Amino acid sequence: MKSKNLSNLKTTTGSKQLMKLTLISKLDIFRDLSDEEVEQVEAMVRMTYCKAGHVFFSPDEKVEVLYMLKKGKVQIYTINQDGRRLIIDTLGPGTFFGEMSLTAQSMQESFAEAIEDSLICVLGRSDIEALIMYKPIVAIRLLDIVSQRLRLTRLRLEETVLQSATIRVCSTLLRLSQDSLIIRITHQELADTTGLFRETVTTILDELQLSGILELSRKKISIKDRSELQRITEM
Repeated sequence: MKSKNLSNLKTTTGSKQLMKLTLISKLDIFRDLSDEEVEQVEAMVRMTYCKAGHVFFSPDEKVEVLYMLKKGKVQIYTINQDGRRLIIDTLGPGTFFGEMSLTAQSMQESFAEAIEDSLICVLGRSDIEALIMYKPIVAIRLLDIVSQRLRLTRLRLEETVLQSATIRVCSTLLRLSQDSLIIRITHQELADTTGLFRETVTTILDELQLSGILELSRKKISIKDRSELQRITEM
């Protein structure tokens, strides 16, 4: 939906409806919809507020809805064989997640948990099925994104089995520093992302700092030599 249309809607719709319209129009899976079709989807969507710590789904549950994140952060993670959390992805505003069996590609082994207070829009299975029947391109967009996330899940799990602890930490730091050489993350969060114990991560980070590759401060890691990090991952 074009921004000028959203501006016009400000005078005729409530703030909650406008927030839903803005979110839907920005989601990649709905980018082929017309303005009128976006408004039809908005009418199907309900908005809800969730506190940090709320678990949207777990491996034991069958949830067939699409969650769209308007505000906050949601973490997708699994529990590895040692009983430790392994973060698959951290989602921010303008993304979606959910247990979508209708795509034949679900996240049955995953948890989804709000790590910040979040504003969520929810679209039910029957509404999505009706939308897909009317607009099949939505299913194609949905499958593309779900497939990417499943590949990411497999990659994370393979890393925990095939890579050494040092390489896992360095690979994760490289991935997190693609947009900025300053990474705001705690040692525990990095441990959860790599599937390692916090003590192991702290030892590796201390060694990398002594080597001049990075600099540590409270809840922040500054990358000083990204090329050396890359070299370590290729050893």
